[in-house]
Amino acid sequence: MNGTPSRFFSPSRGLRQGDPLSPLLFVICTEGFAVLLHKAISEGKLEGVKVAPRAARISHLFFADDSYLFLRGSLQECENLIGVLNEYEELSGQRVNLDKSAVCFSKNIITLDQEFLAHILGVGALGVRDKYLGLAMLVSISKMATFCYLEEKLLAKLQG
Repeated sequence: MNGTPSRFFSPSRGLRQGDPLSPLLFVICTEGFAVLLHKAISEGKLEGVKVAPRAARISHLFFADDSYLFLRGSLQECENLIGVLNEYEELSGQRVNLDKSAVCFSKNIITLDQEFLAHILGVGALGVRDKYLGLAMLVSISKMATFCYLEEKLLAKLQG
């Protein structure tokens, strides 16, 4: 304390919302989560996905306080991800809010498998109309149908 060693103390309260240290601690915990994901990949438990034949595999993306995880649509990878999330929860004390989480599948996975894997993960499937930061999460073949809400929103603003 004040530049000199002091005796051990046990904190009696945690951080409160709005605490200036909160974002820094979140970044540190997120880095720990990334290490656990890289470890699972190096052990062959998770693969990630390729967006093009010669592209590198992507296993995760972090944006602000959101995490995007990319897996192959298999029961084994889903179970391995649950293991990583459980380990992260045990180490960090943070728990994934499954009510705010969703899963999105490739069109190559049949509907029955999608429902089964979503159930295993304990999350709902992402809907066609779901949005993130005001933008559509899924873009269908018809771009007009996907983004028609933007035109409606703009017209409503102009009329107001």
